[in-house]
Amino acid sequence: MKPPHTVRVYALRCPVRGWVFYAPPESFPAEDSHLPEGLMQRLVRRAHRLREEASHLLHTPPNRFWRGIRRIWLWLEQWTHPAEGLLWALAHADTVEIIHDGELDDDTVRAQWMSWLDTRLAVHQRGVWINIALLPLTLLLGLLPGPNIFIAWNAIRLYVHWQARRGGRRARDTAHTTVQRDPRLHLPSQGSPGTCQKRIAELGQQLHLPELSDFYARWPVCSAPSR
Repeated sequence: MKPPHTVRVYALRCPVRGWVFYAPPESFPAEDSHLPEGLMQRLVRRAHRLREEASHLLHTPPNRFWRGIRRIWLWLEQWTHPAEGLLWALAHADTVEIIHDGELDDDTVRAQWMSWLDTRLAVHQRGVWINIALLPLTLLLGLLPGPNIFIAWNAIRLYVHWQARRGGRRARDTAHTTVQRDPRLHLPSQGSPGTCQKRIAELGQQLHLPELSDFYARWPVCSAPSR
């Protein structure tokens, strides 16, 4: 029997970016081992292979042409939400452990987590249908000479949206949610963006989460106070 899988999520509240939910990369699966049968299974496996092949070429571009493609790809990735990997990891979660600064009661933190999941689920559900609608156009663009970056991007985005939707639904409807407190996660209620970024970098060192600072920098700025 497979042991239960726990995904640890750090909940940070700050005046600049509101609620930020972060999970370390070790929570993310390398490949989905629970694929549906039939046509969907083949499509998902193909999308996963396409993602791996594109990732290899883009991280180690063999020539000037692929370096240009890499710049375009990185520009496109700037418009994606940094928490997509977290939602993907949640598709395998039996328990979600939310760690927060302890200033709010556990029920409030849990409610905020569920509200965030509902918001992201709506985004990824919409993304699934948009990318499906774009498939005919990207297939036509495949007639152009050279690598079809359009269909690659669209197929990978469809795969990401589908996986993120699966993870969000599991975290919301199936996985057991626990809440833990860690006062080190406390952030000042006032401060400039630079001050918050510096504090996040210090927190990443304290908690041995080196990716936290870059992740926080990509998190969208909130339009309302987080407290």
